[in-house]
This record gives sequence, C-alpha cells and structure tokens, in this order.
Amino acid sequence: MKKARYVRVDVFAKKPFGGNPLAVFPDARNLTPNEMQLIAKEMNLSETTFIVPPTKGKGADFRMRIFVPDKEIPYAGHPTIGTFYVLAREGRINLRDGVTTVKMEVKAGVMPVEIHSRHGRIDKVVTVQNLPEFGEVFDDVAPFARALSLDEGDFDPRKMPVQIVSTGLPWVICPVRTREAVERASGNASAFAETAKILPKDLLDLYVTCLDPLEASSTTHSRGLSLVGRNIVEDPATGSASGCLGAYLVHRCLVPAKGSVRILNEQGYEIGRPSKVEIQVATAKNGDIESVRVGGTIVHVMDGFVYL
Repeated sequence: MKKARYVRVDVFAKKPFGGNPLAVFPDARNLTPNEMQLIAKEMNLSETTFIVPPTKGKGADFRMRIFVPDKEIPYAGHPTIGTFYVLAREGRINLRDGVTTVKMEVKAGVMPVEIHSRHGRIDKVVTVQNLPEFGEVFDDVAPFARALSLDEGDFDPRKMPVQIVSTGLPWVICPVRTREAVERASGNASAFAETAKILPKDLLDLYVTCLDPLEASSTTHSRGLSLVGRNIVEDPATGSASGCLGAYLVHRCLVPAKGSVRILNEQGYEIGRPSKVEIQVATAKNGDIESVRVGGTIVHVMDGFVYL
C-alpha cells in the first residue's frame, strides 16, 4: 500500500476558511499520473498539486503538476502560491531576508516564483506569470450576458469589452458596470455551454469583474465562474484570472499605469470565502507590459495522508 502525505492550505487568506483551499503533495515521486488524477478527484478541490523532480535541462528547481478533478492543467495561480509556501515552510527552499526566487516547471513552461520573507517568516508568495496574450474581443455581449444571467445593459462594451486574455491560462474577462451586477451574476449552465461554442476549445471560464469594489483599499470586485461537466463552479480566488485582469486593465488604460501599478482584487465574498489577490503590472516607457505578478498570503490549515 502506498502512502502519500499532503498539506492543506488556504491561499489569498489571512485566517482559516477564507481564500481558496488547496491540497499540496510535496513529494509525489511515487505517484503515477493516473493516481494523481484520482486523488484530485477525491479531494474535489478546484486544484490539487504534486511536486516531482524537474525535467533535466529545463533549469527549474521544482516541477509542479496541477490537477483539477477531471484533468491536468498547464498553470494556475493559487496552486503555485500555495505550493511554494508549503515547500518554503518545510525547508525545501533556502530563504533569505527579502525576496527569494526559485524556478518552477509546469506544463505552461518554466516560471519564477518569489517568496517574500523576514527572519524566516513567510509574508507572501508571488507568482511571476507569462507576458499577456490578448485574444479575441467580443462586440456582441449577449452570449456572455445569458451565460451569467445578466442583462446586456450591465456591460459597457465600448469602454470595457469582453476579451480573452492569457498570462499562462486563458480566461474570458467580462467587465460589468457595477458591483451589484457582479453580485447578481448567476451562471446558467445551458447558456454557458452555448457560449462555449464561440470560444476556443476547452475555454470554459468567465471572469466577471468591476471597478466598484466593496472595500476602499481594493481596486476591483470579481467572481470566477467555470463550466465543469454540466455544472457551474465558482472559484473563491483565482490567481491566473487575476493576472489576466491586471493585464487587461492596464492594456485598456482603465487604471493609471506608469512604470508599475498595484491592483488589489477582491473575490469570493459572495460564497463566504473572502479573498484578496495582489496584482502588480509593470510597463515600459512605451506602455508595453513588461511583467505581471500575482501574490498573496497563505494559511496552513491541516495535514494528512492518502493511502493507495
């Protein structure tokens, strides 16, 4: 019988049972990909991660495999942040005061991860995402309004068009005028499935957001809705989508962006798991985006074993 240890953390949270839960298997060398998939299904979290040795020649310190309940995915934000918090907390990363940078290998490529610490205490973890790729802009908001059970008038397509953006994992950014519209959004599974037909294959994720936050310190108020099977699943905090959102806001000149802009994205309030995601987008003098960083705090919640 195999035994595999896991650690449960809440990412983008400052106390337990907030943010986005994650299961981390810090040493998954004895697990097969099929076993990883079965474990992820059993965990039934948005993602479960497994650390294995990096591929030779890639220049990475760790290789991370990320599974949702029904498949492996190339990259995700909160799994990166939570996993590297666990690795640092367990002494697998030699921390120095300030910022310690390590290289992570995922299916999307090799990416830096930054651990911010003081006197051995981890303050936050930051994932450096890929440079943004701006995809299709949708002039017709009707399919997205139907998928989110909103009115077309809730959107402002001239100022804030619906657009596909990727900084490692693509999301459809769906800006609306007010926080009330974000709160009112309710995924309609059948309409969502119809909307998916006009999107690239396997893109089933809508990020509804507004520049009307609940808290004065925040910049945006957001919700991440995905079609999983025939059901709508809401994510309490989404690092990959937050990076896409930050890049979108800078690209569309919806936030001031000279050199570097900090965006605080609040999410998860509607489902009782309030989260704060820090986004930093740096730009060159010509306005081109040079880097996208997403980070936050993490809480250690529990430990356990899986027996196979």
